[in-house]
Amino acid sequence: MRIIKYVVILIFLFSARFSAFGQNPALDTAQILRQLPQLIDSLGLRDSLVNHPEYLPLIADSAQTIMGANAEILDTLLTETVPVATPPKPRGDIETTIDYKARDSIFFDLQNQMMYLYGESKIDYGDISLSAERISLDWVTNAIQANYVLDSAGKKVGKPVFTERQDVYETDDIKYNFKSKRALINGVITEQDGAFMHGEKVKKNEKDEMFIRGAKYTTCDHAYPHYYIKSSKLKVIPNNKVVSGPFNLYFGEIPTPIGFPFGMFPQPKEKASGILFPSYGEDQNRGFFLRTGGYYFDINEYIDLKLTGDIFTNGSYGLQSISTYRKRYAFSGNFNLRYNKTNSTQFEDDSFSKDFWLNWSHSPQSVGTSRFSASVSAGTSTYSANANNVGYDYQQSVNAQFNSNISYSKTFQGTPFNLSLNARHSQNISTEVVNVTLPELSFNMNRIYPLKNISGLKNGVLGKLGFSYNLVAKSELSNAAVASPSFNVINRNAMDDSLVGFSSDNLATLFDRAKLGARHTIPIATSFNVMKYFTVSPSFNYTEVWYPKELQYTYDEVEGGVRVDTLRQFSRAGWYSSGASVSTRFYGMYNFGGGKVQAIRHVITPSVGFSYSPDFGDPSKGHYEEVQIDDQGNTRILSKYQGFAYGGPSLGESASLSFSMNHNIEMKVKAKNDSIEEYKKVKIFDNLSMSSGYNFLADSFNLSNINWNARTSLFNRVVSINMSGTIDPYVYVLDSIDASDRVYQRKIDRLAWNSGEGMGRLTRGNVAIGLNLKPKGSKSQEESSDNGRDIGMNPRHINNSDPDNPFLPGQEENQMAGNVNQFISRDPNQYVPFDVPWALNINYAFNYTKNGFNEPVITQTLNFNGNLSITDKTRIGFNSGYDIKNKEFTVTRLNVGRDLHCWTLNFNWVPFGPRQSYFVEIRVNSQLLKDLKLDKKSRSTFTSF
Repeated sequence: MRIIKYVVILIFLFSARFSAFGQNPALDTAQILRQLPQLIDSLGLRDSLVNHPEYLPLIADSAQTIMGANAEILDTLLTETVPVATPPKPRGDIETTIDYKARDSIFFDLQNQMMYLYGESKIDYGDISLSAERISLDWVTNAIQANYVLDSAGKKVGKPVFTERQDVYETDDIKYNFKSKRALINGVITEQDGAFMHGEKVKKNEKDEMFIRGAKYTTCDHAYPHYYIKSSKLKVIPNNKVVSGPFNLYFGEIPTPIGFPFGMFPQPKEKASGILFPSYGEDQNRGFFLRTGGYYFDINEYIDLKLTGDIFTNGSYGLQSISTYRKRYAFSGNFNLRYNKTNSTQFEDDSFSKDFWLNWSHSPQSVGTSRFSASVSAGTSTYSANANNVGYDYQQSVNAQFNSNISYSKTFQGTPFNLSLNARHSQNISTEVVNVTLPELSFNMNRIYPLKNISGLKNGVLGKLGFSYNLVAKSELSNAAVASPSFNVINRNAMDDSLVGFSSDNLATLFDRAKLGARHTIPIATSFNVMKYFTVSPSFNYTEVWYPKELQYTYDEVEGGVRVDTLRQFSRAGWYSSGASVSTRFYGMYNFGGGKVQAIRHVITPSVGFSYSPDFGDPSKGHYEEVQIDDQGNTRILSKYQGFAYGGPSLGESASLSFSMNHNIEMKVKAKNDSIEEYKKVKIFDNLSMSSGYNFLADSFNLSNINWNARTSLFNRVVSINMSGTIDPYVYVLDSIDASDRVYQRKIDRLAWNSGEGMGRLTRGNVAIGLNLKPKGSKSQEESSDNGRDIGMNPRHINNSDPDNPFLPGQEENQMAGNVNQFISRDPNQYVPFDVPWALNINYAFNYTKNGFNEPVITQTLNFNGNLSITDKTRIGFNSGYDIKNKEFTVTRLNVGRDLHCWTLNFNWVPFGPRQSYFVEIRVNSQLLKDLKLDKKSRSTFTSF
């Protein structure tokens, strides 16, 4: 009877499984198990099974079926014995097919309707997956349980891993109900949105909310995290937040005194509005503070806004508004406005300073025919000093010049015309000079060739004849002092000699100094070849300027000076010039018989140009006036547009010959043996040029100054050298030197070489030398990042918002070593890091100016910066300079960054100078706990998280 029972059951199972693949796909294993008791009772086999084992071994793979020659016989036998070949699908609690498998074996408990899986077991049910060493499934209660086993060494093998959609739970054991979707978990580790949660006991409800006892919350992905927040109770609301009871911060297994009675850690899947909690601490100058607290507004998918504030116990405060915006395929930008009120550090001093700084960046997509962009950086000249932000923004603290530009451009499709509007701003916080151009308009017509399409003229002189048009207009405000003339002006405004502050009180003065005007330019040119190798380019240029005012000069005999009046009326002036230029190119080659150098090539590009301009200085033309300037009857020809936006026509007739010569010298050398190229080109001089001019109609000093330039690089562009200078070809005569060493001299119309003084006097010279050193074969940033991942350096832990983070992707020269830490950890005494990525940049500039017999003015600057990655996780950087004249270092900063896996250590130090300070920061890399940090500043400044 026992054998008959087993045979009938096997026939029933195999035939039903085969039928499920053939006629009735809806029939699954769960339905078969439910029908087994009825089958046994109908055959009268129940009693015969009582004294035998309750477990029936089955095949390991539930998907395996019996497909063979006896399939039809088995199917017929089953149909004749029990009519269940195509039963209706029962409506139970199981919503979809359960797939299961096990490496060792699968057992069914037929009496209690239980299934047991042994050895690397796995069950898949919809979007739920469970793998473990042992799994049991109760078909009656729809409950599943999984756990691990211990091997011979007492190590846990096959710990359950429960996966539900994107959430993964690594556990010691788990009980889960398919119907209620509730779970009871012991010893869980799970990750949600970058945070890892460890729990001794976890209850999970149908809303996927978790209630954790003995919880650890961290962003460290190690099994034993470097730090964690430990709490007896923790509630996790998916895609929303984590709420904690009383908690403490632990480093390793060491508790710290840092803790709170409750905590909340937002975990939104998408951006959401919310409160920004401030950091707190103490500043020696301003007292205790709360900093960067405020509110974040997630306005919509295109724009957000962050409003934060700082407050100090001495009454100082700061406000900040940061907004970012983006429209896909259109534009993106950010806006940052900061305002600070800083009270005096002296107890009895009630003075204070108000400072602001504005940064705005707008970048458009190149779509359509119009374009708007902005780059703004402006504020008060004392902002950097009062903000004391050298530890945060090195460039902000050392830069003296800031420039801004807002521009709009429009191209008129199908026409040669285009339009641009600009608003410019430049500010020097050292000299406090501010220039604002608002607006500047430019309307252009690209060059057109009106005779190009006429038959027979296409390649001729007339066919290449073209002209263009350019209109520029601007209104410029400046608070700089107005240049003083060399004669006495009796009605000169006293404020013109001094800097004027940019404020509402000085608006009248600023607008009075404003430069308004427009300039029209029409160039006409063509070109043709002479004797095949010479290119001749004749040209004609017409220029006209428009102004809303002009100057009028009168000599006041009573005051003994010149009165300069401004006439508010439309004024225009036009002038023209013509010319022609000839250029060609000569090639020289010298071949060596052998050796490493194969040949040297010399390319010479000479150019000669002639231009003529009539004399527009004749007072009869209305652009200049001949004015008496003193009581001795001396006169001066003065322009009606002196100091205006675009000036006016030139004074005197001119017929000038200009000439220049450019040289390019390079050699061809044999490449190294390991190179795939046989020869390579090495440039000796990238450029070596000289230029000057000669005015045939000038009454004196016909020859212009001689200008020269040279540019080269050495050692495969490791060293770059740029030189330039100006030579005055005329003789200077020394008249006298007074008691205060003031030089009285004259420049006479005599060429230096005719007096035995060579080419002349060097009046200006500049030399710039740059040294850029890097190791050969250093790994790229991408390769280093890959190596970093192997030892736990996860890029997603990098704090992308910290500008001083040396591990920030995209930072210039951010190169890290390979996996050197692995070798150091094995035996530090046997490892010396010879090939370590590093970079060193040294720039030296020498400037020389000398006017005749005056003492030369020499300035020298030396700047250097670099970085050194001593390991793949430690990087040292520095910026400094040296004032050779004063023999002292300029602002110097040393930065050390260390990646501590889930933490980052930053150390910024300014060792000397007026900004002497240091700043130490240890912070969590993850943005989820970005406020969990420890700061230490110089002068007893302390900030906790």
